[in-house]
Amino acid sequence: MNITTIMQQFGFLASRRQLKGVNIGRHRIDRAIANEDLLPVRRGWVATASASQVSIIAVLRGARLTGATALGSYGIWCGDDHRIHLQVPEDSHRVTQVPLTPISRFTPPRFYVPKLVTHWAPFEIGEGPTPAWRVSISDAIGRFATTEPAEQVAAALESAVTTNRMTRRAVAHTIQRLPKRLHRLSNDLTFLAGSGLETISRMRFDALGLRVTQQVQIGIDRVDLVIDGWLVLELDGDQWHDPATDRMRTNRIIRSGYSVLRFGYADIFERWEETVTTVLRMLQDGHRR
Repeated sequence: MNITTIMQQFGFLASRRQLKGVNIGRHRIDRAIANEDLLPVRRGWVATASASQVSIIAVLRGARLTGATALGSYGIWCGDDHRIHLQVPEDSHRVTQVPLTPISRFTPPRFYVPKLVTHWAPFEIGEGPTPAWRVSISDAIGRFATTEPAEQVAAALESAVTTNRMTRRAVAHTIQRLPKRLHRLSNDLTFLAGSGLETISRMRFDALGLRVTQQVQIGIDRVDLVIDGWLVLELDGDQWHDPATDRMRTNRIIRSGYSVLRFGYADIFERWEETVTTVLRMLQDGHRR
């Protein structure tokens, strides 16, 4: 196995000790650095250019990514807190190492707020070995749950399963070790959502007493939510949606006898009252027909 593939398994950032553990010795590492297949980060650490800049920042500070930042690094729903959350050992002297390779050589995160949030006391609820530059997913969710509302935690838990990062059994174990206010989440999770936006929207509409069905197949299309068996809600959280494709999809669904409403991220998190009014008015008008 080539060294690039091995580095990918470590999240593109690893200590020499970790690499030694998989039989990658000093000479092979030094040769990879000479060929620029690896970039030195600080003493004892190397990375590829694919490593995220936030992971590099963590290692330079002798810390691990935690909370929303760690969840994002795993590709799991992490809400809209784009600050860099670092878990720092309690005995840390806050000495930041000078990078051996400029941080600009590494991959910038998609969303980035250059503000560090330090968590001094470890919040470790996971089991097994902890990754070197980020806490485990269970620990990240534990930290996330200390500041985020239940719906955000639910979205992270469902996202961890749908991205194959956690099993349902692991989720159940994690929930039991979260604050008691979140234990009821075990009854709220369906693990059907295609996105965190869908999880949160479904929970909110459920709370309104509406009859909501998730991930319904309509002809060749699979839609996010259906209310009362006829009103389709499509949730466009991804900025890469193709408007032409969306229009054709919407028209197919309408030809199948459904009505369609489309909502984006801001409609759910910034204009929720307007969104609810739109949905309820649509349902009211539909029942009058």
